[in-house]
Amino acid sequence: MIVSGPAFIWRRSASQSAVRSFDEAFALVRSDLSLQAESNPVFAAHLEMLDDPMLRDAVQEGLQSGLSPSDALDAARDGIVAMFEGIDDEYLRARADDVRDIFGRLRAAMAGESSGGQVQMPGGCILVAEELLPSDTALIDFKALGGILCHKGSSTSHVCIIARAKGVPIQVGADISGIKDGDTVQVDDPLSGSLQSIASRARASGLKVYVNAANLDEIRSGLAAGAEGVGIFRTEFLFLNRSSMPSREEHAAIYREALLACAGSPLTLRTMDIGGDKDLPYLPLTAEDNPFLGLRGIRFSMLHQDVFIPQLQGALDAAGSVRELHPEWFEEGSPLHLIIPMVSKAEEILQVRALLSSLDPDYGRLLELGIMIETPAAVLDAPALAAESDFFSVGTNDLTQYIMAADRGNASVGYLYDSFAPPVRRALELTVRAAHDATIPVGICGEMASDPRATGILIDLGFDSLSLSRLEPIQ
Repeated sequence: MIVSGPAFIWRRSASQSAVRSFDEAFALVRSDLSLQAESNPVFAAHLEMLDDPMLRDAVQEGLQSGLSPSDALDAARDGIVAMFEGIDDEYLRARADDVRDIFGRLRAAMAGESSGGQVQMPGGCILVAEELLPSDTALIDFKALGGILCHKGSSTSHVCIIARAKGVPIQVGADISGIKDGDTVQVDDPLSGSLQSIASRARASGLKVYVNAANLDEIRSGLAAGAEGVGIFRTEFLFLNRSSMPSREEHAAIYREALLACAGSPLTLRTMDIGGDKDLPYLPLTAEDNPFLGLRGIRFSMLHQDVFIPQLQGALDAAGSVRELHPEWFEEGSPLHLIIPMVSKAEEILQVRALLSSLDPDYGRLLELGIMIETPAAVLDAPALAAESDFFSVGTNDLTQYIMAADRGNASVGYLYDSFAPPVRRALELTVRAAHDATIPVGICGEMASDPRATGILIDLGFDSLSLSRLEPIQ
């Protein structure tokens, strides 16, 4: 969608009140987020991040070491942001913006600043900003906007999700230099208003429509918007931003709640996609020259089984507990689908099956086991992998960068990172053929599934399901 209108330059304003201690600021921010979380899952996720003990501990550690309150906030923020920015997952990497937003709220509250009410803006204007944070959206009159133009930001950021959910086109990464209030500007957003239309078109063609999620609130909002299940539940949030390894019980509690939220619809839980490009405080990792080709996904999991096995145990526990409550959900197969990332050979699937069997010899009654197709090796050996898998799911983000040998985060080779390139399409064809020859379902959960330009292609290729990066009703 392309829209144009007069520019309205976004400027933050604040009123000044008494300076607060960190504890006072924390309580104030928590109160504000709690109110906003009641009607917006984005702020529910922010509240969850704020309540993570690691955040508060990081600030207190800085204060105890003699840093000023401001410097302690900065040090804690920078450490947590670096952790998220090192993740090789565009969606999770974009959560660094949410961390900055939370710390921005804390800083403002400590400084005694309190934001005013909703900013008045002319109808049909294009809001132009260097950067927008989720907290800014509470001050924006979306009904007045024709669109949003930002210099900084990610297409998977929460600001983009909020804007599109409200039917407002948004373009990030734009050159806004020289734009003045009143100038006529243009917003080009191919995704605006398209996700529900993609869903409708996919359903009309017989495809299942799922949603991608990184926490429980995103599962609930996606299902409420009409998703028929969860195509990928990223579990990395359980491992990051904390000082100790998640326990079997913690895994089980989260997965049980997610299964109950899905109410018998599929929940595809991706096992931990941790690797050498991330730093876990409780598990120091060796730096790698090329982490994209290094120890990540299933490779990491099998080397660090002390971290991996509690996740498998938690998944089995959750499925067993839910099966006792709702045996009818398991009559035609388990709604819990466990999916392994970064698989390159059949041996890796068999290793996971052996682990599951050692934990529960009859694990097949509790879950189905599938793999991510995201390496060229997985595509070329797809028939052998399909023979050992219950289902396939294609991650086009990584698959594209590996096939085209183009780092998706490197703008200099951005012209090569193209999911519509003939070699990528050929890989998708081979994957679908292998899955269907083995009579297993194959879905797609990468960003390509959420691109309206790709919908017809994916339908024609024969995919059984699309998992959209966001699926929220327009409010």
